[in-house]
Amino acid sequence: GLAKPRREHKPLGSSRDEAHAIQAVVGPEEEVRLAPVARGSLTVHDEWVVHGSGGNGSKGPRRTYVIAFRAAETVAQERAAGFTHSHNDKVNWDTFREHMST
Repeated sequence: GLAKPRREHKPLGSSRDEAHAIQAVVGPEEEVRLAPVARGSLTVHDEWVVHGSGGNGSKGPRRTYVIAFRAAETVAQERAAGFTHSHNDKVNWDTFREHMST
């Protein structure tokens, strides 16, 4: 695909212990459109589509199945920064942002 600029992200909380989520920085001139998906449904979308969901209000875990296709260079950058997309990742978000912006 075509190279696209990486959208700035920032942690939703002050630490991963507080919130295991990041948020995309959206400019005031950008249009945001919601696309609700019913429980048990799925989405198929380009990774450049800003997406997410609200917090899990149930007592049980939220189950998801993700298939992501990324360039080998992107995966190498993420691994070098210590990010594996696992809830067990121990990532310093400041270091991660600095590393991914290079």
